[in-house]
Amino acid sequence: MSYHFVDISEPGAVVSVKDRQLACRTKDGQVRSVPLEDVGAVLVTSFSALLHSSFLVESAKARIAVVLCERFKPVSILLPVVRGGDTLLTRAQISASPRLRDTLWRKTIDAKVANQLTLLESLSDDHALLDAFRVQAKRTDPGREGNCARIYWEGLAARLGEERFRRCREEDGLNALLNYGYGVLLTRVLQKMLAIGLDPMYGVGHAVRERAAPLAYDLMEPFRPVFDRGVVAWVEDRAATGDRLVVDSGFKRAMLDLVHRREPAKDGSSLSLDHTLDRSIGSLREAFLTGKTTIYKPWIRRSSKWDG
Repeated sequence: MSYHFVDISEPGAVVSVKDRQLACRTKDGQVRSVPLEDVGAVLVTSFSALLHSSFLVESAKARIAVVLCERFKPVSILLPVVRGGDTLLTRAQISASPRLRDTLWRKTIDAKVANQLTLLESLSDDHALLDAFRVQAKRTDPGREGNCARIYWEGLAARLGEERFRRCREEDGLNALLNYGYGVLLTRVLQKMLAIGLDPMYGVGHAVRERAAPLAYDLMEPFRPVFDRGVVAWVEDRAATGDRLVVDSGFKRAMLDLVHRREPAKDGSSLSLDHTLDRSIGSLREAFLTGKTTIYKPWIRRSSKWDG
């Protein structure tokens, strides 16, 4: 089975399934189709797409996650009723001890902070800012992640000449680019979780709330800097021409391409982000089943050189 993203972005598109073919018909009558077994996830960003019931039913039967977006931000995730079929694993997730969850979450945030620092070091020569980040990264209190995030976004904003930038999920411009990139990452994480039976409803760090997938949000954390770097590179490429920061077809392709880019890991390996996700998510599954947190290996970037 392949794991291709299908991005429904055309206004007025009609999406359906017939004879195991996922088809999208545009307003001008053009039809594009792909075998359902080649689809890993569907990301609906069109503000006026029509989703046929055949598409929703057949996607669920094929265990395909369908993510609905508003202004490029995921607002709903449609999952099959039978999300995994692994009863033992589901029980292990539900009954995981607070100590196990806390340790898994700490390891996840350790990896995220390490990857943020690696990216920040490659983008900024502000030694005071970098030193401040390193101080916060070494702390163990609950405020560490938030303090690191504040310094991190300050450094990225300065790099892009966006001193007034504030990370906000509701705004346009740079925030819309980040939202779309994270949406791509989220669909990939969800698809891989579902494929091995992990239930996204039982997280280790993010709180359970309506229409959310806490464990998917947890697993995304160490990989967010990959998409942050992709957005920074995209913005800098457009700065010379004065192009507006909009989520266009070129940007979407660039974000989707990040999934297949090879990334170095701390253990010396070099795999595509896709395969690195497989390793990380698979190791978390085993940690739940065995209760051994040492098995969980969140991705930490080995090289300090981030290619644009």
